[in-house]
Amino acid sequence: MSRRTRKLRTPGAQAPRRIPVATLVGMGTVAVLVAVVFATGIGTVYVPPLEVLNAILAGLGILPSSAVAPTDLTIVLSLRLPRVAMALVAGAGLALSGTVLQGVFRNPLADPGILGVTTGAGLGALLAIVTPYGKPLGFFALPVFAFVGALLAVGIILAVSFAAGGQGRGDTVTLIMSGMATSAIFAALISLTVMLSNQYQVTSYVFWTMGGLANRRWEHVLVSLPIVAVSGAYIVLRARDLDILLLGDEQARSLGVHPTSTRVSLLAAATFCTAAVVAMIGPIGFVGLIVPHILRLLIGPAHRPLAVAGIFGGGVFLLLCDLLVRIGARTSGGDVSVGVVTALIGGPYFLFLLLRSGKGKGAFL
Repeated sequence: MSRRTRKLRTPGAQAPRRIPVATLVGMGTVAVLVAVVFATGIGTVYVPPLEVLNAILAGLGILPSSAVAPTDLTIVLSLRLPRVAMALVAGAGLALSGTVLQGVFRNPLADPGILGVTTGAGLGALLAIVTPYGKPLGFFALPVFAFVGALLAVGIILAVSFAAGGQGRGDTVTLIMSGMATSAIFAALISLTVMLSNQYQVTSYVFWTMGGLANRRWEHVLVSLPIVAVSGAYIVLRARDLDILLLGDEQARSLGVHPTSTRVSLLAAATFCTAAVVAMIGPIGFVGLIVPHILRLLIGPAHRPLAVAGIFGGGVFLLLCDLLVRIGARTSGGDVSVGVVTALIGGPYFLFLLLRSGKGKGAFL
């Protein structure tokens, strides 16, 4: 065992048991189905799990619509299930992005915001609100502008990284520094635009920045799902290359993996995942940070099982956070943004990681 491996483990700790990918898929599918049935039934009007299941089967054409009460059918299929589906897609996309970024940057504290996706999407969303150019797009104006803004930010970062000509470990440093600079520029443009906007436009933008799943419709799901699915499939297929990159660039080249192209392609896939999610529901923090980190502690550092587990773990985590929001709304009458809940969970956990890192000299890595 190398000195680095000994440093990264706590005294007496055992290596996580490797779980086959097929087992992870089976466990994750069961967890998602159970979470969907119970989360869909909870709200202002309670729908029993059996009725939820019957409504879903009726929506799929397996059961006749007459087998379910019309009210339950409307509540489940038109009101709650789109929100539940959007939570699953968003959580999966953010967790996959976090897995890639933590692997590429060799830092378990990296998250999707490190590449400026959030600030780029924020500027795009703000321009959709304050300018007339998005009006022809109607319902899709804000998501489209946010998606384009996110891709523009990452495009600038990658262009600067290539122009700098960094190689090996310098590539990641250049990416991080250019990401910080680009995020600062976009944040300044956001501040300037906000100063020149009226109160209604500023309020709309602030509401979007909170990130939320309220009033999500099937249109949101159908637009974001293909992007997350294609990008996620690519990430899972190339996940083993991340394991090889951890050996070093020279070793990776000897094993047939080109470090620069692998990093860029995986970062591009992670960007598409994050941009598709942020464009639909706004910025949601900490999902891409804590979900991959917790799963790494449970199933080990191999990136393919980690990516597969992240698809299910991220979706269920965000769905449960949204369930807390809806339970609170049921009792208090106010609907809090799910981004607030993830921050309240992720913030203390992040501080716990920092404290543990200081006491254990990096043991949490």
